[in-house]
Amino acid sequence: MILLVSSALVAGWPARIRIESPRLGMPAIAAAGTAIEVHLASSLPWVLPRLELFVESARGAQPLTVTRQSRQGREFVLNATLPELPDGAYTLHVRTGRQDLRAAKAVFVRRQWPQRIRLVQVADLPPPGREPLMRRFTERMRSQQPDAVLVTGDINYEGSESNINFVFGQLATLDMPVIMTAGNHERTGWHRYLRVFGARNHRTDLGPLTILSLDSAHGRDQLTASSFRWLEKELERSVGRGLIIQIHHPLFPPGPASNSEAGGTGGYLRGQRRAFLDLCRRFQVAIVLSGHWHQDAVFDAGGNFRTDRTDFPGTKFVVTTALGADARALYANSPVRNGYRWIEFIDGTLSSYGTDSRNPVPSTDLGTP
Repeated sequence: MILLVSSALVAGWPARIRIESPRLGMPAIAAAGTAIEVHLASSLPWVLPRLELFVESARGAQPLTVTRQSRQGREFVLNATLPELPDGAYTLHVRTGRQDLRAAKAVFVRRQWPQRIRLVQVADLPPPGREPLMRRFTERMRSQQPDAVLVTGDINYEGSESNINFVFGQLATLDMPVIMTAGNHERTGWHRYLRVFGARNHRTDLGPLTILSLDSAHGRDQLTASSFRWLEKELERSVGRGLIIQIHHPLFPPGPASNSEAGGTGGYLRGQRRAFLDLCRRFQVAIVLSGHWHQDAVFDAGGNFRTDRTDFPGTKFVVTTALGADARALYANSPVRNGYRWIEFIDGTLSSYGTDSRNPVPSTDLGTP
């Protein structure tokens, strides 16, 4: 035991830290004067060096006041109070005697939320070689200013350092929260994804809404038991809020649409699916957002593909097409498709979830060749 402790000290000393959250992909959103949680990892799991916390913008840096420190698994959790700041996006700065760490677009200050909250969901981002599509998307978001952007997996198709840095750089141009979950393609270069975004299972509160971002790409596209327990616990403490779950793999099989996914597998969630559906019913989840198929689809809680209406009762299970160009050919003769989806809540209740104003029923025929 003494030898093990000595080895750990030698390997980890002096203690160095890493910002686990908040960061771009898993931001903290709060009103000025309220508390946020800062999660830090240390090279020595039981040692946190003396540090200072700041939030920074073009107007300068403001210190955060740490009111409580605790441990959560292998992480140190600091409760820090935001100073009186204008609404907007901020960089989190953590300074120790040896390190200056910064997480851009990690903290968002917002005092009030509008009656209508507008979100954009995007999935399956353009692969290398289609960078102009990504630039066009971020330009539109800067122009249209949704309240948040949800990125539902498959952002780094080749797992390369240059591609994930490009995606990060594009998303960092947005002055609204970006909330991410992982897809199956993130498993190539998984260490890079975790280093840059760190977004696995996590919760984000936006005014009256709660977004639960869930990693479905374990093994053969199944939820682990621990992920399912996390989901259930978060739903239990979110009763009364507008509930959104984003998870890369759709919950239902595509039926005859075996070619609806770009790779032709029509992959969908298998492990924990029945229990997942039960949670959605029990806690009245408004909408479950997925990608993966590179095609638009909407299902009701019975797994029925809906092209008739959008206001059917119960949870809406929504698949959104890829932002990449390979999916766009499917819609050559259809009204303009953005490659992303607008989701609106009014007074905390789901109001609409269409691909654009010209498509009131946000589904296309599955099985399109």
